Amino acid sequence: MRAIRFDGPGDWVLAEVPAPEPGPDELLIKVEASGVCGTDLRIATGDYGHLSFPLVPGHEFAGTVAGWGEGVEGYAVGDPVAADPNIWCGRCEWCRRGAPNLCAHWEALGITRDGALAEYVTVPARLAVPLAAGLDPATGALIEPLSCVLHGFDRGGVEGGRSMIIYGGGAIGLLAVAVAADLGAEAYLIEPHARRRERGLELGARGAAGSVTELAGPAQFDLVLDASGAPAAVADGLSRLRKRGTFLQMGVLPTGAEQAYSPYHLYEKEWRIIGSNSVADQYPAAAAAMGTLAPRLRGLITHEFDLADFDAALAAMASADAIKVQLRP
Repeated sequence: MRAIRFDGPGDWVLAEVPAPEPGPDELLIKVEASGVCGTDLRIATGDYGHLSFPLVPGHEFAGTVAGWGEGVEGYAVGDPVAADPNIWCGRCEWCRRGAPNLCAHWEALGITRDGALAEYVTVPARLAVPLAAGLDPATGALIEPLSCVLHGFDRGGVEGGRSMIIYGGGAIGLLAVAVAADLGAEAYLIEPHARRRERGLELGARGAAGSVTELAGPAQFDLVLDASGAPAAVADGLSRLRKRGTFLQMGVLPTGAEQAYSPYHLYEKEWRIIGSNSVADQYPAAAAAMGTLAPRLRGLITHEFDLADFDAALAAMASADAIKVQLRP
């Protein structure tokens, strides 16, 4: 089968590799759509934890069932599915505490084992979800980033009636705008590119601007969410917290990045500074929510490429018009 293979930082190729065989309790999925995100860019440069090469990347995907291993029941060839790419043991301390994303034996498709920028991928059947009737695979591949947003909102206690500022109008930031609007939060978007700001307003942002000083809205917020992964945005966001405000870090910064903050203000204003890593247990909830959110979110997919055009897909991600870039194996 064809697959994108990373052989090391900055070194990738479209390769012919053996198709995976499903083991016990695994599904074989024919990949129909696979997203490329900021994590994949970090992996491509080697600036991400947990890596080993060679590696087939890709962790946002949907497709159809092509086969299964011993012990799997309830599927037919051709069933449309998506799958949580995070593989957790269910037995360690963190799994028992409801944080499978922090599993002591964590693995992930496209990060620690071969993923979905390929024609086929195998996944534990327990992590697969059926796609809602009528949901196309491209939109189904958005379930994974949506589940990251739902986990972040759960971590941050996001609720209606609160003011919220979101830095970064990529896929995660715009999904956060849509979910915040549905919850009744007063969400504002900071994003340098005009087209992404427009999309944020379409999804329910109360305002959107290139910087907070340009924003027609409050100067401080109950919730600050960084989805940009930019140190300057993090620094600015920490200065925008109201009393008892919550700062939520979702963007992936360089592994060596550090950020100063005021411990006195943390104490005096009773801030919360929270990290949100991946999906945790929110993938089924995101799959269920996508059934109703799909008409609004499908437009986030701005670019579609064949696997052979992976270089063009990476270049598109730097475009001002790009939000979600996907490949079609």
